[in-house]
Amino acid sequence: MRLSALDIKKQEFRKAFKGYDVSEVEAYLDTVSNEFEKLFRENETLKEQIASLEKEKQQLNHEIQVYRDNEKTFQKAIVKSQDMAEDVVENATKRAELILKEAEIIANRTKLQAHEEILNLKQELEELRLKNEAIIDDIKNYLVEKLNSIEEYSRNRKILRLDTNLSELSNVTPDKDEDTQSSYGTDFNVDENK
Repeated sequence: MRLSALDIKKQEFRKAFKGYDVSEVEAYLDTVSNEFEKLFRENETLKEQIASLEKEKQQLNHEIQVYRDNEKTFQKAIVKSQDMAEDVVENATKRAELILKEAEIIANRTKLQAHEEILNLKQELEELRLKNEAIIDDIKNYLVEKLNSIEEYSRNRKILRLDTNLSELSNVTPDKDEDTQSSYGTDFNVDENK
């Protein structure tokens, strides 16, 4: 049976001979009733506080759960970021290796092309040098041949002049010696100038 403060105040006792003093019992019941009322109010206040604390606890638990969920999400994000960072580093390393290999291949190819071009240029230069020497030899031979021709022509001309002068001298008469000599000398000088 549940008692309230009002139940305690209204409680009545049977009167008996040599029983308790009625006014003391009523005073005591009033005191107990007041204390009971006070305790009841405190109990209600505590119940309200407990309910409030329970709500606050639920809110805090909810917030803690949100933080835990966030923490898990952050941990997953961190792990994923680390994985992505490792993938990025790995991909960058592979890409760098590929770029280096391509650069080496291009450098080797360029080196071979440059070497081939140098060989071709050397060969072309040698061919030009040989052609140049051949042309110079041809020009020398041509000039030597022409000089020989000129010398032979010059010798033949002198011989021809001498032959002409001798034949003219042999045809000349003794009376005209002076005239002939002067004219021979003049002709001879003219021929030499030519």
